[in-house]
Amino acid sequence: GTLLTASTPPDGVRKARQLVDEGRAAAGRDSAEPHEIVVYLLAATGPDASARLKAELTAEGDASVPDLGVAGDAGAVAKAVQRLADAGADTVVLQPTGDEPDPEGFVRFVAEEVRPLVP
Repeated sequence: GTLLTASTPPDGVRKARQLVDEGRAAAGRDSAEPHEIVVYLLAATGPDASARLKAELTAEGDASVPDLGVAGDAGAVAKAVQRLADAGADTVVLQPTGDEPDPEGFVRFVAEEVRPLVP
């Protein structure tokens, strides 16, 4: 499989999927044999979510990359997950910001509120 960092927007996932498929075809690999693409998605929720996401993207030098990360409620996070899936990701791992004030609460939020919204 292929693992993509949280610095990979949907267009990057799309390009990675294309390159993987081309490489597998050139190597004579069976296209029916799956090759999983996993991507991390930086996510923040709560009243200061946008500020925390912006600060982390700025610290990582990724503030100017469009469609990177998501801040908001369960619906916004689920839509961001779906955009990555539509771009070719098989698995999307939600990564909280480094300053997430409630890591256990983030896990509950993902499991109880986001997961039911993702097909």
